[in-house]
Amino acid sequence: MDSESRIKELFREYYRSLRYEIPDLLGSREIGFIPFSGTMIRHRSLRGRDELGKFLVDVVPRHMYYSLAYYDKPTKRSMQEKGWKGAELIFDLDADHLAGASGMSYEQILGEVKRHTLRLIFTFLIGMLGINEESIKLYFSGGRGYHVHVQDEGIYPLDSNSRREISNLVRGEGVSLSAMLTVHDTYRRDPSGWFSIIDDEVVKVFDEVARGSPDSNSILKLLLKKNDQVAKYVSSLDKMVRLEGNTVRKADAFSLPGVRKYAAMGKQDLEISEDIARTAIDRVKCEIDEPVTTDVHRLIRFPGSLHGKTGLAVTRIALTDLEAFNPLDSAIPEIFIGKQDMIRINRPMNITMKGETFSLAGEVEVPRYVALFAAASRAGEFI
Repeated sequence: MDSESRIKELFREYYRSLRYEIPDLLGSREIGFIPFSGTMIRHRSLRGRDELGKFLVDVVPRHMYYSLAYYDKPTKRSMQEKGWKGAELIFDLDADHLAGASGMSYEQILGEVKRHTLRLIFTFLIGMLGINEESIKLYFSGGRGYHVHVQDEGIYPLDSNSRREISNLVRGEGVSLSAMLTVHDTYRRDPSGWFSIIDDEVVKVFDEVARGSPDSNSILKLLLKKNDQVAKYVSSLDKMVRLEGNTVRKADAFSLPGVRKYAAMGKQDLEISEDIARTAIDRVKCEIDEPVTTDVHRLIRFPGSLHGKTGLAVTRIALTDLEAFNPLDSAIPEIFIGKQDMIRINRPMNITMKGETFSLAGEVEVPRYVALFAAASRAGEFI
């Protein structure tokens, strides 16, 4: 049996043992899959647990998908004929959109994508948009990232443009201090959303400067670009400005939270604040696959299915468990644990799975889940 056939048989073994998570209204979803030989096949439908189980064991897809949309007739080939009824809101967070991902190890990629996912859920979906935690479903994708599903009656009817606005919010697209100041009331006392994040950072920096903290000079050197301007600028912050009828020192005024202080800033102060804002935006924004979020007909990986390039399972995660979640432990199917296989490594491979680090080269016997990961990812092959 060649290596590809061996992978397929292991997938079949897994699907025979799988306790399926059935997406709601499965019969209204379009099903798509990529077989072990061939290209994407879609416009299929499965009506329940028994039909799904038989399909997975008989067909053994290398990659298995279902639509985020609900349809009257999911098997029709044209979107017009399908009869679109609404769609979940989906976020796909993956290494493809991370700066510097090409220089990271697989484990480093997983860690960085997780940080973006945490911000997406808690800063944006729950924090800014007020989405109920019960409406959010989170999955490890089986590959290099996470899928976040929002299931809510208010979400389902949203068109692509509305979803793009949400995507832009999450990605920090078009966000800047100057843009925020054009839409916020100068006397508003409680900024929210992106403006709150930006303002908190501005306040933090000017508070450091006002207190003369050890870090303040270093901060200003980065912001002013020229070291010889730091002393001059610090001196300028001792000048007095009018703020809501009171005369206060600039450094103290700029350390106050809220939008009022920006009216008292000069050109240089605002330029520095804008630079501070850009740093805050870059730190907080989330890198997502925008076309996935905006496409109301998108297919997404099926819960519990195996990823054809890793042999890891698409795994449901409780939101409170995300921070501690380790895919290279918890997304390994139980059926592959406790068994060994021989593989031939085609390119050197280093991976830590189930708490054990493997540095692989040549022909070696390893746990089945390591062998499957190597073979599925094309780093090796079964022998």
